[in-house]
Amino acid sequence: MNPSDTNTAFGDLFDHLFSHLDDEALEESHSQVKVEQGAQTLQEAHQAADRLAGVEAFAGWQAVLDPEAAALRQRVLALMRQWQPQATEAFTQGRFPDEIFRQLGQAGALGASLVGRDGAPPLSKVATCAVMHGVEYGDGGLRCALTVHDSVIQALVRFGNESQQARWLDPLIRGEAVAAFALTEPNAGSDIRAVSTKATRQGDDWLITGAKSWITNGPRADVILIWARTGERNDAIRGFLVEKGTPGLDVEPIATASAMRIAPVGRLHLDRVRVPHRAMLPHAWGLTDINACLDYNRMTVLSGVMGGARRCLEIALEYAANRYQFGVPIASKQLVQAMLADMAQRVALGEMAFLQLAQRWEAGPLPRFDVSLVKRHNCAAALEVARMARSILAANGTDLERQVMRHLLNLEASYSYGGTHEIHGLIVGKELTRENAF
Repeated sequence: MNPSDTNTAFGDLFDHLFSHLDDEALEESHSQVKVEQGAQTLQEAHQAADRLAGVEAFAGWQAVLDPEAAALRQRVLALMRQWQPQATEAFTQGRFPDEIFRQLGQAGALGASLVGRDGAPPLSKVATCAVMHGVEYGDGGLRCALTVHDSVIQALVRFGNESQQARWLDPLIRGEAVAAFALTEPNAGSDIRAVSTKATRQGDDWLITGAKSWITNGPRADVILIWARTGERNDAIRGFLVEKGTPGLDVEPIATASAMRIAPVGRLHLDRVRVPHRAMLPHAWGLTDINACLDYNRMTVLSGVMGGARRCLEIALEYAANRYQFGVPIASKQLVQAMLADMAQRVALGEMAFLQLAQRWEAGPLPRFDVSLVKRHNCAAALEVARMARSILAANGTDLERQVMRHLLNLEASYSYGGTHEIHGLIVGKELTRENAF
């Protein structure tokens, strides 16, 4: 029998087996499986939390988080643990999880340190880092979606006017609308000075023409903050709020991306996209203001990746305790314990680093050296943790249902996200040598 005949035979067999089940029965069965998987995830998480009490204490979580931030962290982690069975499905399908995104908004996780709720002031910047850590514990793609979403909220708060804030802030912090941040272009990645998208004034409107690439949330976004050169003040790069469906705006999904699949990425083609002058952020004038958004972005990345690493360590611990070979759990083997110790070391040091950096962030902008140092350390360390977890699980580690491979793929992307590992190395190197290698 040739392969095509085999596939046909299996297809006929499955059709026969499931022909008697109606759609409602299948859906009920599928939902029951998800409930059981969710309960198992919660049980495993509680067991892992006990084992990682030393890591938690070393990193200094209890000392750093105020009561409001600590409560928000727990709400986020609870949502992520309940959502785990759906996370793998959303990843494989490349589907944006609208429901969990809205739930994060209801929990107060979106723009937590940027916009207050119900008359209260915004939470601390440490709270935002705790949110990103907790969300990436669930999935790095979802954290990536929050990163760019929050970057647009930050731009509105810092550079928008009252009308723009009234239009967008409330739906964005509630998760009822999704935002994208469109800066990267086919020929402008690390060098943002190479941005060539242009906005030309025409009466009370602007016409935007150009292209953007690898825009997170692009295919899903209700509003996209597009950065374009206007010819003002030394050819400044200005930000424009462009709504979904605006004529001339074409969003092409990049469906073949193998990482961050929960946060859809796309290419933007802008052909004389007409927007009113009121769509321009009035107080953002160029690279300094763009970099303020990117600095916020990097802080969310360097804190988020350690959440993914923490989850990989938990999974590896649980697996090693329950995987028996030669009559004993592999957790009893020196080699496995050494790997787990290496993983715990990276997680504890990475979490301590971003928590201390977040505390200093409260006082004002951070030195670029500090952010780059921790960003490149944490992204590399988290990636190593995921790789070691995959190794402990052996072939099982490649199964997406085990979650480690999903985190590993996402962490591979974070290694270059928010500035590549190498570019951050140049920032650190410039400070050390006083030589510009860019």
